Amino acid sequence: MKFFHKLFYFFLMIIFTVGCTTKTDKELFDEANKLLSEEKYSEGLNVYEQLIVEFPNSDFMPKTLFEVGKLYHGQVINTVSPKESLLKAVDYYKQVYEYDATKPEAPSALFMAAFLYANELNDLESAKTTYELFLEKYPENELAVSAKAELENLGKPPEIILHDKIQDTEE
Repeated sequence: MKFFHKLFYFFLMIIFTVGCTTKTDKELFDEANKLLSEEKYSEGLNVYEQLIVEFPNSDFMPKTLFEVGKLYHGQVINTVSPKESLLKAVDYYKQVYEYDATKPEAPSALFMAAFLYANELNDLESAKTTYELFLEKYPENELAVSAKAELENLGKPPEIILHDKIQDTEE
């Protein structure tokens, strides 16, 4: 019976130690940014993920999700395949929008999700849906012109797009 009591107290101590962080959300966010500036991408990602878990309602959440999306978009996490990295980037970009569509990072994040669908993952249907959502939610955003151009050229090879542009300028 003593063994079980010791085991119980051991697990209780672990839970207490792991569950109690001494850092604030701002300190974690700053630490992650510092690690990224030192090109310690995996370590920075771990700190961002800690912030996401420990402070799900943080004011830093949209920026954190966006930064994680950028890490995966940049394919700098060596333990993840390029395609998986891009899929994770899309997921995190979409989470920014879903977290709070009114935050400053939301339009760029939604645009980037659509862009990756179209230009990196060749998922044209998802790209179309996401660009259309972007234009519906942010018609006056500075990226709206680019979103419209992307929609018009969705699925076209670059040489066709270039040919069309040359035709437009000659007319």
